Amino acid sequence: MQIIETIQKRRSVRTYTGEPLREEHLISIRQYIDQLQAPFGVKTRIELIHANPEAEPIKLGTYGWVKGACDYLVLIYEEAPFAETAAAYMFEEAVLFCTDLGLGTCWLGGSFSRGDFKKQVRLEANEKLRIVSPVGYPADAKRFLEKYIVRADKNHNSRKSFGELFFEKDFDHPLTAAQAGVFAQPLEMVRLAPSANNKQEWRVLLEEQALHFYKKPYPLFDSIDLGIALCHFELSCRELGVGGQYEILREFPENESLPYVISWVQDE
Repeated sequence: MQIIETIQKRRSVRTYTGEPLREEHLISIRQYIDQLQAPFGVKTRIELIHANPEAEPIKLGTYGWVKGACDYLVLIYEEAPFAETAAAYMFEEAVLFCTDLGLGTCWLGGSFSRGDFKKQVRLEANEKLRIVSPVGYPADAKRFLEKYIVRADKNHNSRKSFGELFFEKDFDHPLTAAQAGVFAQPLEMVRLAPSANNKQEWRVLLEEQALHFYKKPYPLFDSIDLGIALCHFELSCRELGVGGQYEILREFPENESLPYVISWVQDE
């Protein structure tokens, strides 16, 4: 899978053909999600709810947000510090894998019936079902592929600019792609990361060999959105051969309106 290319073509799909996933796709997805591990030691799993065409249809409520979907990915994790962010990182890996297979997906955080989905999975006492995504065949496959091509242009209009999200040394100096150097493309993939209502409530500060991630205290899905952004950044760095790892530092530039979360420290 080419991570950067896949991030660029991923989009939310809400209308599907009504056809359950074919066997080859079921096998590929299950094998992939079974080997995934969430970062930061968080216990997370992804379940694939598959609709058996020979059985009675599974009723899963999405309040009209999704039509024609038969199969769903379900994110389940144990409640712990940083759990939502780590779980979202892992779920985005699964979403990107499905995108690479040519399948449609759509993050759903609030517009679905948790009761319906909980009937289909087994939750332990300390586990939480937070996010689901339909996964399947877009209703208009030709149009789906055509929209891949125009998506990049639309993103320039729907996403905040590079300089609104990324900064150098302090938050008074917007970062340019030229100044970002080897981090320019990974940061661009962060800019393309989906977020609740396109809020993009995270910011990144470049300081020498470290990038510090902050997030605004937006009450709904800020931790989940940050997890997606962290996933895009690290996977893009790996693809480009830029080594480093996430660390929570004791010393970092502080900002009153932007709580610090974590840093990505480049290998020496």
